[in-house]
Amino acid sequence: MWPPAENTRATALTVILPHYDCAAYLGAAAGSVLGQDFRDLTLVVVDDRSPGDDWRAALRPFADDPRLVVLRTTRNVGHLRIKNAVLEGVRGPYIGFQDADDISLPGRFRRQVALLDRGRADLVGCGYECIDASGRVTGRRRMPRYGNLWMRLGRSTVALHPSTVVRREALQRLGGFDGTARLGADTDFHLRAARLYRLRNVSRVLYRYRVWPRSLTQAPETGFGSEARRAYTESLRRREEARRRAGSRAELLPLLIAPPNDVDFGLEPVDPA
Repeated sequence: MWPPAENTRATALTVILPHYDCAAYLGAAAGSVLGQDFRDLTLVVVDDRSPGDDWRAALRPFADDPRLVVLRTTRNVGHLRIKNAVLEGVRGPYIGFQDADDISLPGRFRRQVALLDRGRADLVGCGYECIDASGRVTGRRRMPRYGNLWMRLGRSTVALHPSTVVRREALQRLGGFDGTARLGADTDFHLRAARLYRLRNVSRVLYRYRVWPRSLTQAPETGFGSEARRAYTESLRRREEARRRAGSRAELLPLLIAPPNDVDFGLEPVDPA
């Protein structure tokens, strides 16, 4: 059920996992979240109108887990609009992200939530390994411990978006993600968040990020170097320049709010059994 009934207890962490036509990896992704030693979580899997229903079989092993919520969009809208829509129903303090073709390593959420609980951060990422289509590790990257400092030094990528956990209050105050975009808006969110909140990374490698031809960052239509990504990056640059020119906090704050979803759609419950 989404959003949860008001008389139900909210879990500390809500993990949002959008999915589109990625059944081969979906089961492992969901299992890597539900198998964490941090148990006080809800996993919300949202299918973005995949062309088939084979993805449902991938979730069947977890059908009896009460922490799993499965939804489907009424039309294809992209992962950013999905996250904004799910955000509206979250009542717990923390929101985490997981891609449908990636893997969360053991201890990920325990370590990230611990840092948030201690009040030392508002967004927490982690180091990650790159894997190929078969799951073979092809590289490793440790992210900067203090993201805000690196951004002040001119670096725009200071956390891998699907590896992050964020305070719900921060996401809501900033209006979530750019609701007019299908790609690139994770960097936009980090740039906006860094002006008000503390961005940190756990030094440990706690995530496996799959790099393969059909991923959003590699596909010809949406990947790095594509016309769509270049155009969004240019619009992002212009918005960030406008924020730099803001002469006061009162002038800056409206520039930190993301455009809302520009597409009307609903979230329908799906029985994974």
